[in-house]
Amino acid sequence: MKKGRADLEIHDGATRLRWNFGMGLLHGVFFTGGMAFSNPSAVLPVFLNVFTRSRIAVGLLSTVMNISSVLPQLWVANKIETKVHKKPILVMALIVRALCWGFLGLITYLFSGSHPLTVVLALFFLLGIFSLMGGVAVVPFMDIWGKAIPPTLRGRFFGHRQLWGGLLAFGVGFVVKRILGNQRIAFPDNYALLFLFSFIFIAISYVALGSVKEPMEAVRKKPTAFRDFLRRTLHILRSNENYRTFLIVQILAGAGGIALPFYVLYAKNIIGVKAEMIGLFISAQMLGGTLSNLLWAYVSDYVGNKRVIQTAVFIASSMPLIALSASKGSQWLFVVVFVLMGFSTAGSSIGYTNFLLDIAPTGERPTYVSLNGTLTFPVMVYPLIGGVIANYLSYRSLFVVAMMLTLVGAILSMFLKEPRAQIGSTG
Repeated sequence: MKKGRADLEIHDGATRLRWNFGMGLLHGVFFTGGMAFSNPSAVLPVFLNVFTRSRIAVGLLSTVMNISSVLPQLWVANKIETKVHKKPILVMALIVRALCWGFLGLITYLFSGSHPLTVVLALFFLLGIFSLMGGVAVVPFMDIWGKAIPPTLRGRFFGHRQLWGGLLAFGVGFVVKRILGNQRIAFPDNYALLFLFSFIFIAISYVALGSVKEPMEAVRKKPTAFRDFLRRTLHILRSNENYRTFLIVQILAGAGGIALPFYVLYAKNIIGVKAEMIGLFISAQMLGGTLSNLLWAYVSDYVGNKRVIQTAVFIASSMPLIALSASKGSQWLFVVVFVLMGFSTAGSSIGYTNFLLDIAPTGERPTYVSLNGTLTFPVMVYPLIGGVIANYLSYRSLFVVAMMLTLVGAILSMFLKEPRAQIGSTG
């Protein structure tokens, strides 16, 4: 009888794992495709550039989105650490996030010609809310996947999400190229259409994510006062050297973010590429991410996430150098930049996510996730710093700073300790 019950539990667990893997895969695919229509490194900077030539404004938009995603994380982690079911707060955040793109598309369509300031303010406000709700969602999101996917499957899980999502986004890039290059779809209809597609695809992705069956784990019995919660986070920082190094690597390596919104503007305004090339850049970025995902998934599961982080950050440090080498006669080099951007972004996403899940103890996963998001705050303001450098110095100065800081982060990543090796797992 006991054997039969055990067999049934194993079968139910395997069925739930397959379902969650499938729903997580659908979420990753459609979310990646949806965000490609409004790519923050290609579409949004050019859209904002229609209304203002200020490079600071472009950097400010990325910074507003980044900071908004950080603000709620510690508070959310403190509130949900005693909750067995964390999915309800995730679903609430997902609904708000999807609606932001729908409203942005509608406002762009209605007011771009008559009230351009309204569109700019809506862009900042709605994407700020989108990112704020992302900060709310990321804590239960990471905790759920930490419970639902075993460590030795996480590389393949996140890798396949990015692989198939990247293939979809690769195709989306050509759709963006056709829409922005089609004279019959004039501004603002072209961008309103892109935002509408983002809304549809992201909404589908969230239906899939909301269908995930959340496993149950032991949680804290009593809620912790927020002040005591903060004291516990300080203890984690003092006692866990590997975690501290991991944080510093992210901050330094993330300095590549000061240049990300400006590669496309440099290519368009200085090198002279045409606006419809933006779609090609998106496809190049997604192709790079797609081609690299099987590699990252294998390395993550069978070698370790330290190696993924090291490789991705070294690739990121090469991007500014290639951009600096481009000229009007070698515009194709920017295609290389965006391919490498895809490689680096995909590797960093898999490496950082899985390293964090590996290093975080089961009962403290929300704390580690929120603390990581909060203490990597400097990364969030990099785009604004990049805008100031580009505005008052030059794009070239910006790329040199990005290259030097990212290279330091790559060197420091060599001192990380593989978490799975420390607990005797494969890696």
